[in-house]
Amino acid sequence: MFLKSKDKIFSVIGALLLLFLVSSLYSNPTLLQKKPEKKEKLREEELVIKDVKVEELIINQFINLDLVKSIFPEATSYGKIDEETFSIPIYRNNEEIGFLFETFDVTKGLGYSRRPFHLAVGVDKKGVLRNVKLLKHVEPIAILGRTDEDFIRYLKQYKDIDLRSGISLTLELTGADIEGDSVAMRETAGDTDSLTQIDGVSRTTTSSLLFMDAIMRGARKIARQKNILLDENDLGNFVDLELYKPQSWNKLLEEKSLAKLNIKVKDVQQKFDKKNIKAPRSLRFANPKNNFGSMYFTAMSPAGIGINILGRRWFDQYISAGRNVDDQVFYIAFEGDLWRNTENRISNIIDKQNIIIKQNDNIIIITKDLFKELPFNHAKKAPNIEGQGLIYLSSKFKLNPHAPIDIIYNIKNDDGKKVAFNLNYKLPVEYHLAAFSNIKLNKSETFSLLNIFKKNKLETITSLLTILVVLMVFIFSNNITKNRRVFSYLRVFMLLWVTIVMGFYLGGQISIIHFVNLFKSIFIGGGNLLTFFIEPIIFIFGIATIVSLFFWGRALFCGWLCPFGALQELLSTISKKIGIKQLSLKSKLDIYFRYLKYILLAIIFCLSLIEMSVANIFYNIEPFKTAITLRFMAPASAVIWASFLLVICLFIERFFCRYLCPLGAGLGILGKLRILDFLKRRAECGNPCVACNKVCPTGAIKPSGKIIMSECLGCLDCQVMYNDYKKCPPLVAIAKSKTYKTI
Repeated sequence: MFLKSKDKIFSVIGALLLLFLVSSLYSNPTLLQKKPEKKEKLREEELVIKDVKVEELIINQFINLDLVKSIFPEATSYGKIDEETFSIPIYRNNEEIGFLFETFDVTKGLGYSRRPFHLAVGVDKKGVLRNVKLLKHVEPIAILGRTDEDFIRYLKQYKDIDLRSGISLTLELTGADIEGDSVAMRETAGDTDSLTQIDGVSRTTTSSLLFMDAIMRGARKIARQKNILLDENDLGNFVDLELYKPQSWNKLLEEKSLAKLNIKVKDVQQKFDKKNIKAPRSLRFANPKNNFGSMYFTAMSPAGIGINILGRRWFDQYISAGRNVDDQVFYIAFEGDLWRNTENRISNIIDKQNIIIKQNDNIIIITKDLFKELPFNHAKKAPNIEGQGLIYLSSKFKLNPHAPIDIIYNIKNDDGKKVAFNLNYKLPVEYHLAAFSNIKLNKSETFSLLNIFKKNKLETITSLLTILVVLMVFIFSNNITKNRRVFSYLRVFMLLWVTIVMGFYLGGQISIIHFVNLFKSIFIGGGNLLTFFIEPIIFIFGIATIVSLFFWGRALFCGWLCPFGALQELLSTISKKIGIKQLSLKSKLDIYFRYLKYILLAIIFCLSLIEMSVANIFYNIEPFKTAITLRFMAPASAVIWASFLLVICLFIERFFCRYLCPLGAGLGILGKLRILDFLKRRAECGNPCVACNKVCPTGAIKPSGKIIMSECLGCLDCQVMYNDYKKCPPLVAIAKSKTYKTI
């Protein structure tokens, strides 16, 4: 009967896991389809070029010291509106500490309703977005079951954000798509690892995106106008990103903002003939006088070009607010029926690495991780484009935005032989600012890391102190575990500290995502290590975990630093105290279930290299973000899954750690490199004594007495038993022997 009940429990677990994955796959956000009234429909492109008087600014209606202090708590006063930037200087006593602005005043951003929304935003003189407050909006959220409180919670995430990093807006704990594949929520290309993740408001994803765009675009604009150095490689230092005037496709061509190369069929045929190789089959017998196609290329980062091709909304989402300040974004497009018949789609060209950007001796092969295919453009009077997309290049590619570049397009025949066509492009001088100089990245990143620690002193200090205490526990474990009562108090205190302070309060929960990104950055390339540094607590815990693998395996993190693991153990401790019967699996079944976490690790790792959108589904198996980072303020399916895993812990201690945690699996594998055997054993362990086996919370001790270190969480319960003269059978025997001799 007992075995049958356990089988039923694990059948339910399997069904819930499958249901959770399916719900993650199909829970794409939806958009409100109601059309706004024509009289309320405005265009950002038209508003942004209108002259506005200072007395007409929205911020005049809301500015007061209470608002200022809600964004800059240390502020004591504020000044007059700057007529050039529409921002207000903020003071602490007589020291200027930052600037406050209202988003519509600065960006003219409109909401989904096509009417203005109003947010107060603060930027300090170190280039940090201090806070955001909702002033007023008319977004149609009630019909979607949302309230102002949802927006307020969403905006609370925009606190102490480094403006150098772009925002990756996520939904339901993953990168998600809006309106199918046409607008991928921050699924762009290039260096995306260092973007700051913000969780959007489900069912109002467009409003979330538009709020984010106005916040980041406005904050960066004010920072640059006030000569706040965001980054030594900030593209805004060298290119006028704000200069804008409405222009049609042909006008962009006329002013050489957009470059074009016409390719005739005879041009292709002649190039292949000169090399004595056959042209592609689709072109061998084509009329030489016909057009093969046209290639277009331009720099998209300047608003005067990017907005005229994509429109304001898509420009913000693909290029402006969602990217790091050192990114350069380029647009490439092809026109022509014969081109389509030959290449089929532009992604095929990218997959075959047939597009190359060359600037002097700097050669950049455009690969699929640098390219985002687009299904649309919003340029006025644009031709019939057959294939188009965006190329994302960070400052590590050392591309001078002022200097000419060659775009090389290779056309290959059926045997893979190629001929090349060149298009030259140079950003018009009207967009040039200061002379370009590419700063060494190592200097820039070190500077960034030091700033991050300085701005987050509480997180840094508490993280270091926590690591220090845990290190002391492991270094002096033999002495500490000799007193069962003292150790139990210490253990409970550390579990509470890590769960409440480091987890719920500071959000110090390392995830499998952090380590996958770290691995990709170091061994594969294309990433940025700042993604691991952007949160001091994650960086410090992460480095401590990596270093400790060589000494104690996975024990230091899994047993003492993981907030979700600590929460599970606290619940298990409570359940035992109140007499809830603990379940255990049959030995063979337990072994099979332990393989699950390794299978999940393999799936996540492979999919992260191949298809991130699918990998995101499996990332959701981790309940860390729901339970710890978001404190259960998450989508219903995620809350149900996390709650279920915690309820199971009442019956099976550390259930998730034992069977489903991909991060634990990865650390367990890497932990095999450790150089210390820090857990002491005796000859009697396993035969005949099994006392330690019974107290191990994860069943990591074999019947033989050997400890499976890849499954050990380092709780040290076995060491407490090892040193207990009242409960460890060999020690009890020794004690009795001494007593007998005394008598």
